[in-house]
Amino acid sequence: MQRISSSHSYGVSGLHLQFTPKKRREVFRDPAVRKECRKCFLQTARELGVVLHAAEFGPDHVHIFFTNWRRYSVPQLAQRFKGASSRWLRQRMPDRIAKYINAKAFWTSGYFYETVGSVTARAREFYIKRCQHKHWEGIEYPEWNEKQTQLTSWFN
Repeated sequence: MQRISSSHSYGVSGLHLQFTPKKRREVFRDPAVRKECRKCFLQTARELGVVLHAAEFGPDHVHIFFTNWRRYSVPQLAQRFKGASSRWLRQRMPDRIAKYINAKAFWTSGYFYETVGSVTARAREFYIKRCQHKHWEGIEYPEWNEKQTQLTSWFN
């Protein structure tokens, strides 16, 4: 992931979203529906100025991962991607999706989200536990000496 620079900030903002069609209908078994939905996600990402890295489908759900979303909240992004894809599919392939949805909603009202940084949690844990010892070297600090012994045995 590439860090993004703006006038007052610099960093990475990655987001993983997962959506489920209403009543867990297996609408994505149809390759044409998957293809059209992926096109819509790409178009929506372009319009929002976010970078879509992945859009993968299960028979009854979709996962999307994108970066550079710092201008939006998670609920705003979920709403935009779900709303745009619902309209897109209804307009472009109403006959193909009619058997999977009712007139009111294509997606369930909920969604899963997870923010993702440029380093994994494990790497961050290693940095915090192992690499911060430089601040304590040469200082008589009983808890530090005990932790140093535990860390040495944990990493070896």
